[in-house]
Amino acid sequence: MKILIIADDLTGALDSSVAFCGRGLSVVCALSPDAVAEAIARDPDVLTISVNSREGTESEAINRVETVWRQCQKHDVWAQAFLFKKVDSRLKGHVAAELSVLAPFRSRVAVTPAIPKLGRLVKSGLASGNGIAVPIPVAERAGVAFEDVIDGASDADLDRAIDKLGADTLFVGAAGLAEALARKLAPLVLKEQPVQIEAPALFAIGSRDPITLAQLDRLKATDIDRVLAPNGEVASGISPAQVHDCLIQLTEGADTISVQTAAERFALTCCRAVEHMRPRTLVASGGETAAAIAKHLGCGLLQVEGEALPGLPVSRMLDGLPGMRFITKSGGFGGAETLVSLYRNFIVLPADS
Repeated sequence: MKILIIADDLTGALDSSVAFCGRGLSVVCALSPDAVAEAIARDPDVLTISVNSREGTESEAINRVETVWRQCQKHDVWAQAFLFKKVDSRLKGHVAAELSVLAPFRSRVAVTPAIPKLGRLVKSGLASGNGIAVPIPVAERAGVAFEDVIDGASDADLDRAIDKLGADTLFVGAAGLAEALARKLAPLVLKEQPVQIEAPALFAIGSRDPITLAQLDRLKATDIDRVLAPNGEVASGISPAQVHDCLIQLTEGADTISVQTAAERFALTCCRAVEHMRPRTLVASGGETAAAIAKHLGCGLLQVEGEALPGLPVSRMLDGLPGMRFITKSGGFGGAETLVSLYRNFIVLPADS
């Protein structure tokens, strides 16, 4: 049995695939279409791929999904795998365009962005709840028939909805549906313990989502070193004192520059900090931030290991800086204490370990 997940950003690829960890399944993430061939060569049970299309144009999104799917079709086991299209739980991005590429290869489609444990629900075809100010018509946004949408107010709803669905279905959803598919395909939980995370840690916060900003406010009460990066750059660099836990935050600068330029500068700033600090763990908030930093570190493949906390996937770099742990957090995820709780979960190992 193989499970193939195609996501429009890196945090989504990891948020959805981590559901299969601890159930006896190996999970490898390709951080871009260029890394798919090497990921396939590793023969994981679950292959998750980020096409990094959320912020680009619709035509770019279509091309990237087509490129990935063509590579997978060269291998029968992946062409016939359970196919999961990860979408944002608030249906941001080019959802309908990307589904149009994959839907013809399966006999039916089942769509729901519900994540009941986060209070994001689908009722009567409308996505609503925590973080959604105005209900979203799922069928319209996804470009599917109304009857293809799964209502979900609880995990049990999702479990019942997919109970009889097989590999001829294109599953479309967020972490809630991914977890339901994991329960269906690999019901035996072999490992429940969270992954142990080690200090020193570098927090790279590129997301400006209000949810993340609220979490940063709470983090001010801790003793973590905090460095601001206006328009992605830190004027004074990382000082010798900041060789332990450190947080770098992307902020607005005096000059107006494009989001892409700021993100690129921020990624380079964070990579220089990694070279200086040599952290055991890198925490990245925001899909574009995580992908850009990993790219500049030469990382194209991750082994997904589990979660530091619910909703915070932990992976291990397979290339770039092999062995370094990588924790990702979606900008719109979590309660106000999420970053504080994560920070307090790090353990300090002896200096010679």
